[in-house]
Amino acid sequence: MPATTDPVTEPATPAVATPAASAPAVDVQAQINAALAVQQADFAKQLQETTGHADLKALSEANLKAQGKLQELADNKTQEAQAYKTRFEQAAINNAVLTAAVDALDPSVITALLAGQAACDDHGTVTIGGKPVSDAVKALLAEKPFLAKAQGGTGSGAPSVAPISGADKGRDDNLNPLERLKAARQSGVK
Repeated sequence: MPATTDPVTEPATPAVATPAASAPAVDVQAQINAALAVQQADFAKQLQETTGHADLKALSEANLKAQGKLQELADNKTQEAQAYKTRFEQAAINNAVLTAAVDALDPSVITALLAGQAACDDHGTVTIGGKPVSDAVKALLAEKPFLAKAQGGTGSGAPSVAPISGADKGRDDNLNPLERLKAARQSGVK
């Protein structure tokens, strides 16, 4: 029986091409390295022209530095906004308490006593202990009446003094001092 080869068990050996003895040897790796160096130099030149940085590492460092400065700037603006919000709230609280403290002897004392308990929302509405400012001021004045103005008329039975109307004033009020002197001399008053 003739000998047959089993294609599954015996692999076929590929034919190896041998370089011709007369062909010059070409270093493919050297050509790849030279082309890569040209491409890298081209890329570095374009990167320098576009971004002003010599390589990607310098560009990424500059971007990180810029991001850090932007974050610092954002943090500063956040702090500045918070400071303005605090000033707005304090002004709104002082204004609300001073407006409600018209019956107090010294409204600034009422403001000093109640401002620490006051809260201001985003719309500028001020409350003290959850109550409107006017209710809190009235409660404080009721609790400490010595802070309130005296209620009622003027004391000791003295009649109230009504302001003099313009018609009752002397006609000399509109004169300058020299004209008053002349008028006084003419009337005989020195």
